[in-house]
Amino acid sequence: MTQRIAALFVVGGGFVVQGLLTITGVISARLLGVEGRGELALVVALSAMAAQLTLGGSLPNALTARLAAQRLTARDGVGHLVRPWTALAVAVALPFGVLFAVLHGEVGDPGVWYLAAAVVALALLNMGYRLVLGGLLGEGAPMPRIAVATLLPQTLVTLVMVGLFVVVDSTTPLVLSLVMIVSFAVGMVVSVGLLARPGDARGRLEGRDLWRLTRATYVGSIGPIDGLALDRTLVGAIMGTVALGLYSAAAALASLPAMMGTGVAAVLLPRVAAAQSDPVLERQVVRRWIGGAVLVLGVLTAVLVLAADWIIVLAFGREFESAVAVAHWLVAASGLLGLRRVLVAVLQGRDRGAVASWIELALTPVLVVAIVLAARADAVEAVGMAMLATAVASVTSLAVALRRTAPSRRTTVSAGAAG
Repeated sequence: MTQRIAALFVVGGGFVVQGLLTITGVISARLLGVEGRGELALVVALSAMAAQLTLGGSLPNALTARLAAQRLTARDGVGHLVRPWTALAVAVALPFGVLFAVLHGEVGDPGVWYLAAAVVALALLNMGYRLVLGGLLGEGAPMPRIAVATLLPQTLVTLVMVGLFVVVDSTTPLVLSLVMIVSFAVGMVVSVGLLARPGDARGRLEGRDLWRLTRATYVGSIGPIDGLALDRTLVGAIMGTVALGLYSAAAALASLPAMMGTGVAAVLLPRVAAAQSDPVLERQVVRRWIGGAVLVLGVLTAVLVLAADWIIVLAFGREFESAVAVAHWLVAASGLLGLRRVLVAVLQGRDRGAVASWIELALTPVLVVAIVLAARADAVEAVGMAMLATAVASVTSLAVALRRTAPSRRTTVSAGAAG
């Protein structure tokens, strides 16, 4: 029963967060218009990229694995690492603020640098939030605590934006950036308070061991094809904030299937890992879950593709009607990329995660080149086509790799593999 509740929470909680993100996306589009929405999308995309590429990428997974393996609380295990991690986080976040100003193109405008500072602040909060959530998971926190940590920041953002929408007709990207910063800061403080009290102060995690595991799981954890917002960043940099505003509206709708796939993968990974000692059972688990994922993701993707036109117009307004064409391609790509997460989870459960990493590494530069060519041709719809083509190649390659692997027959899961 506990496992079922946990599985329901992981998948359902992801949908709640995605629903809140969709609401805030609609409200921000209404309050900012196409160009303002594009500026805010660039702030969010770069801050998320900064976190995903640095301390918020694979380090939280490594932290979870090591805390669970050594049965430590987060305060005991990594309390001595907070200061050096904080200094490192600031150092790696600052370049992304500068990058925002360069990509925006108006480096002489003070308002651009205020938004650049927002990029840095959101990146730092994103890193810290992911690490705290990893600590809660690693120390085996009760599910209600994890629920609060997962849902509180975005819930606060949504509530404040709804209030703004009722009170004012329009606002600026900087105001909404400040709303997100304050909301995530409050959520961060609350989440830190949810961590278990210190237990055995002698138990500490070694920084070198954590970094070794972080490097080993890096590519598989960040998923650069869709985990770095490369498409939105390149569209904003090459085509401008107006095009990015339209593209981000389509991406908001398309993110639902990918979120479903991520939730299913999170539930499936430990099940596959636990079944490695019984090849027959493991294959049954894999077939059942992949079959279910294909069915659920297929239905969800088909519904969203068919309803994309009226959903976007209803949610974002006629001003965003041009986003419908690219939404069709992005939704289809998202369904396949969600399935890709499920296939990667099976490979990781079989201790073959490196195979998935090499496939991801090979396809990412191809995707970047395709997006750049499409953006330079001023064809937003072609960017969606590039995403779909890459998703097809990824799922096909992973399916072939999966057929060539078998259960590893191990009886226990090491701390490194669990990460």
